[in-house]
Amino acid sequence: MKNWILLICLYFFTSPLLGQVDKIMNPNIQTVLIFPKGKPLALPVIGLNTQDELLIQFDDLSANYQQYYYTIELMDMHMQPVALNPFDYTRGLTQNNIRDYTISSIAQQSYYHYSFTFPTASCRPTKSGNYLMKVYRQGRPNELVFTKRFFVVEQEAPIIASIQEPFDETMSKSHQKIQLQLDVKKIQLLQPELLHVAVLQNTRYNDMLMSNAPSFIRGNQLEYNADRDFVFPAGKESRWLDLQNLRFKTERIAAIQQLGYGSRIILKPDQSRAMLPYFTFRDLNGQFMISNTELIRSEDQNDYAQVFFTYLPINGQPFQEKSLYIAGALTGNALDTNALMQWNSASKQYEKWLNLKQGYYSYNYILRDNQSPNPLHDFMWTEGDHWETENSYTIFVYYRAPGSRYDQIIGYSSLNSIQNW
Repeated sequence: MKNWILLICLYFFTSPLLGQVDKIMNPNIQTVLIFPKGKPLALPVIGLNTQDELLIQFDDLSANYQQYYYTIELMDMHMQPVALNPFDYTRGLTQNNIRDYTISSIAQQSYYHYSFTFPTASCRPTKSGNYLMKVYRQGRPNELVFTKRFFVVEQEAPIIASIQEPFDETMSKSHQKIQLQLDVKKIQLLQPELLHVAVLQNTRYNDMLMSNAPSFIRGNQLEYNADRDFVFPAGKESRWLDLQNLRFKTERIAAIQQLGYGSRIILKPDQSRAMLPYFTFRDLNGQFMISNTELIRSEDQNDYAQVFFTYLPINGQPFQEKSLYIAGALTGNALDTNALMQWNSASKQYEKWLNLKQGYYSYNYILRDNQSPNPLHDFMWTEGDHWETENSYTIFVYYRAPGSRYDQIIGYSSLNSIQNW
């Protein structure tokens, strides 16, 4: 019991509030993507002073040309703005016009598809750290249409990491623990208390864990392997939804309604998988890919559909004092109103409509107590937790040098639980 209390406290006192950073302010803006060029499922991470590029894409369903601009803002490790002038961390222009766009063709839903790469010769970050990509209309920064985070990293602190079973036997078969070691010999005049390690499971930003308390310091080596460090619920492989062809009923689709202005997709009801045996299959870990099975260009030929999700509780009654969320990139990786399922007392089910572009989607359900939410229990009732589940983890090492006003990312690594075995 004491270990559980320690772990719960760790979540709420060391986990930064990262869940509400990626926002879409205009309902006409859909399918906002940011990823390393050529790697659509990867986190938006680039190296400082390298040739790495990010590709940013989005659709405007108003179907009218708009002059969009972007700027970048350096944030601290908790995704709060830093007290620096933009010219302190940007080489080039602070406002940049988005010139590349195409007009949708074939699709019933008309839209303009915008895309651009970053960095460019006219705009490049000069410091590592957390950043916010801010896109706005008509060159007016106060008319934001969306914001998306990305990361600029340096490799000054090499990381050796592995995935272990938690020491607590009550979680050893249901959770996964990240154990890691840092080599900080390149960091001059290091003050360990100014160094923070953050670990992200898949793309669940809202539950990123952070610690500045190494369990051991041996010369230039910092070890993080205490029983309370970086423990995550393992969950199950993600649920999936194939929308690559809006005329074909794939396994998860109950009905397709072709309307004059678009399509409605009614999905088969979801239920708890907590009591089902575990089996492995390849999934996208909560991500999605924009693709189709018939057309040439997914970016501006794919259509949109209104998709109806339902979840049936075991006893036909709503969860008391708990909120049910549909979680994943399809709801912005945030547990907010866009992800919250609504209870329908007449049909005795939880419901949610989402406007989705053709593609292949993965997602999970998260159930949280309204009074005392515990991320360690996220999948306990809806999905079940199994140590064998394949999950991806990303590690960031933040350091704020004495007298500095921002947090560098001096170390970065990723690992996968399957590869670890």
